[in-house]
Amino acid sequence: MNPLAIAFSVVLACSAILAALLAGRARPSSRDYLRFAAVLYFALAFCAGLAAAGLGAMALGLSIAVTQVVCALAPVALAFAVFATFEHPPSAWIAGLFLVLACMAGIAAAATGKPVLSLAPLAVSVLAMLALCLRRWRVEKRSAAHAFLSACCLICTAAASLSAGEGARIALILFSAAALLGFALALARRSGVAVANARDLRSAMPVGEKR
Repeated sequence: MNPLAIAFSVVLACSAILAALLAGRARPSSRDYLRFAAVLYFALAFCAGLAAAGLGAMALGLSIAVTQVVCALAPVALAFAVFATFEHPPSAWIAGLFLVLACMAGIAAAATGKPVLSLAPLAVSVLAMLALCLRRWRVEKRSAAHAFLSACCLICTAAASLSAGEGARIALILFSAAALLGFALALARRSGVAVANARDLRSAMPVGEKR
């Protein structure tokens, strides 16, 4: 049993719950993607906690397999959430296609024991998010900065997934929690700024003008 790993798994689970709650403050088009990513990271936290509790080789194998799937699938969901917030809602069939491909990559990585297979969708997602952040930097610096740093945390999770040992698994959990909360705050902040701007515009209207 590893109490430290169990504690960090609880941190990731709490981060996933908080991110799911913060999704209510994001744009409607990005909420489902953010909540889907939160559910995936909650599953990762649960399986990592079981493995850290020392429940046997089966729990450890399950944790490794779930980690590969989450590392491939969750960044794609987060990328679509960022795209829906910074640009426009993505096409449903395009989002579904990329999510299915990412899931297949994660399953292949878990089945073959080659974590590098799950890094392809992660790398593409991170590059897309970094490009979106740079594109929106002049308009929304705070949201773009949160999303940029969160994408960097995903890069750290990729490095941790390629490493072996208990320390690498703990690092993956912590960076996953940081990335998820960072994206949730970035998307929620974007929604709040839009509401504030709308209120400012309404208050600036002439008194005699109809609203």
